[in-house]
Amino acid sequence: MNSILRKILFLTAILNMSVLSAVAQENVFDVFSRSIDRAMSKYFTAEVIFTLIIGTLLLIVIAVLNESRRSNKIKREMLALAMAKFDLQAEKLDMRLSSAAILKKIALKSGLQDLSSILKFSHVFESSVEKYYEIQKIGSISDEVLLQISALRKALGFSPLPRGIALTSTRQFCIGDECMIRISENDQVIRKVACQVLDSDERHWCVTYPDGVQVQTGTSLNMSLAKSGDAEYTFKTQVLNDLNAELALSHTSELTRTQQRNWLRVNVNLPVKATIIEEANMGDIISGKIIDISGGGLGMTLPVSLRKDAMLLLSFDLPGRGKVIDMFVKIVRVGGPVDGDASKIVHSATFSGEVDISHEKIIQYVFEKQREGLLIRRTQDETPQDQESQAVEVKEPQVENNIQETM
Repeated sequence: MNSILRKILFLTAILNMSVLSAVAQENVFDVFSRSIDRAMSKYFTAEVIFTLIIGTLLLIVIAVLNESRRSNKIKREMLALAMAKFDLQAEKLDMRLSSAAILKKIALKSGLQDLSSILKFSHVFESSVEKYYEIQKIGSISDEVLLQISALRKALGFSPLPRGIALTSTRQFCIGDECMIRISENDQVIRKVACQVLDSDERHWCVTYPDGVQVQTGTSLNMSLAKSGDAEYTFKTQVLNDLNAELALSHTSELTRTQQRNWLRVNVNLPVKATIIEEANMGDIISGKIIDISGGGLGMTLPVSLRKDAMLLLSFDLPGRGKVIDMFVKIVRVGGPVDGDASKIVHSATFSGEVDISHEKIIQYVFEKQREGLLIRRTQDETPQDQESQAVEVKEPQVENNIQETM
């Protein structure tokens, strides 16, 4: 009986100690919490908190300004490099200072990153000029500047374009080009009228209109133009004026290329590595020579005779354009050996797969070669009097003043 009583008293004592311990811990926590509250109220007053917030915001503003300044510095450096590259390219083309200034202004206004591309590619030239006319309002641009832009299009070889290079604007149409006007009612073509390009400048272009029916100003026309050896282009334009059997039309850069024709080939002599694709696996690698190239395919000599429809991966250096690596082509024709040399079997191939950067490089290369040939032939055909009469004379101070006013 005594032992049981002792056990009960012992358990009661333990429970009392646990309760006292918990109470003590709770008191300690309360004391700690109150001390924190006192410290916060003493050291972190409303003024201190406000100062901290302002300081944090100032640090953020400073960081943003520094980043903006760094970004603007990079942009200025990139622009300086782009302008230096443009000046170098213009110097290579022996371009007048006034002409280079106008083109540089157009490139800057249109937002080009690579300013020199306006000197190299017809589609870049036309899209930049179109944007420039929209921004500056073509009606406010002097006739002298417009005349010089038109002359630059021809001097750079962008009009007339070599066969195989796509048109991107009605400003690239040439006098004598044949067009077709489609007159529609309720979305149905009710008659077609054949016409020819009579004249074209930067503001508008004119075509013959022998139909005899008066056309109201503002009428929208569906038209098409077939470029020999290239494609048929369809587009919409607006009648600016009916000039008695002639129509003055607005320019447009929204041309739809509806038919692909043959590409013009350029003769080359480029070493090439060809990897044969066999059932989706890489096969043998053979060396050969590319003998001609176009925007749609190429011709090459190989040391073996491959089957028609064989798939290859080609790698080669394209002069002035860098490396073309692993371009898919499909053999469409296998010819005989060159001059009886069994190690030089002629193969014709077309480019296969999606149009990519390598394909664009080749199109640009072909265009450059065709443009060089066109300029050489044009120079050879022209007399010194012709060249002098076609030169566009614009007084340097007047052009430079116009540029400064509109920048």
